[in-house]
Amino acid sequence: MKRFSLAAVLAFSLLAALTVQSATKPTGTLKVPAGLALELKVNGKTGAVPTGRDVPTPPGTYEPASLTCGATDPALKGKGELWTIKVAPPNWGKIKEISVKEGETTTIEAGPPFTLKTVFFKAETGPTGKVIPLSLRVFGKAGEMYDLNTFKKGQLLAPQVALQVLDEKGTVLSTGTLPYG
Repeated sequence: MKRFSLAAVLAFSLLAALTVQSATKPTGTLKVPAGLALELKVNGKTGAVPTGRDVPTPPGTYEPASLTCGATDPALKGKGELWTIKVAPPNWGKIKEISVKEGETTTIEAGPPFTLKTVFFKAETGPTGKVIPLSLRVFGKAGEMYDLNTFKKGQLLAPQVALQVLDEKGTVLSTGTLPYG
């Protein structure tokens, strides 16, 4: 019984010390919405920021280490497989520096809705004729670019992107898949 009481007193003392310490140091607040998993670089180390709640944070400017966006099918009410996609560093957009100011809340505005952009490259002549290489890019609302090579359903890489080439009337001219990479 004495050991339990001693452990409880030590735990309470530690909690009280942390409370007093955080009350004496200036802090701001960092909020990462649910569905985003953010890791920051702090003093040369990487640390995860809890999601869906306000996190007291010392004022300063922070650099992201990683950002993953995840979601399940809303129709399955969180019981389906988790789909995830990660930002392709160094393409952080507006969140390349995250500033936390004393007494203020900084909310990470990233992730969906996504914007898809197609980038076309110079035509090449190959054994089958002219080829126009293209790349599909995915951007979040902060301008951060996501890496399609990290798009997963559960633990598996998601299926390749299906592609259709249409004419101005909507007639399908060609179909295929867009390989990763």
